[in-house]
Amino acid sequence: MLRVLFDTNVYGNLLQEPDVDYIQQRIRDEKEFVVYNFPLIRKEIRNIPRATKASKKARILLLGMYDRLTEGHYLKNSLTITGIAKKYFDHYRNLGGTYGWDTNIQIDFMIVACASFNGLDIVYSDDQRTMLGKVALKAYQHINLHENLRSPSFLNYQDLLNKFRTQN
Repeated sequence: MLRVLFDTNVYGNLLQEPDVDYIQQRIRDEKEFVVYNFPLIRKEIRNIPRATKASKKARILLLGMYDRLTEGHYLKNSLTITGIAKKYFDHYRNLGGTYGWDTNIQIDFMIVACASFNGLDIVYSDDQRTMLGKVALKAYQHINLHENLRSPSFLNYQDLLNKFRTQN
């Protein structure tokens, strides 16, 4: 069984697919593929501004998709996860990483820390700048080795589409 987390951007990308309902149903039907709910991801989706009718509708659609895909599979945030994420960040900065903690990198590092702490298999993301950046990947590997944690595999959004658009 593959236990996975989707970065927030994956949900937004899925919503834009013309066959989103088909892909969503394939993900839900795949018993060997479990998408987990992590409160920080849902919070990011909830924080989408409701300034326009279109953004309000997108927010509602994204929350619905998120809840359907993660139904019954919850991971809790903890001080331990936050501590691991801060270690990632410290090492990231020591390696020359340029983003500050108060940018989106904080959430990215929290997602990876959650996946590592809970022994998840894969994190899907379309974020090549921060979460999947070379310096960040080195930081995860270094800290997880030091903390005796298994790093998840990192796959991009296209890998997810290829998996669920292809008939088995």
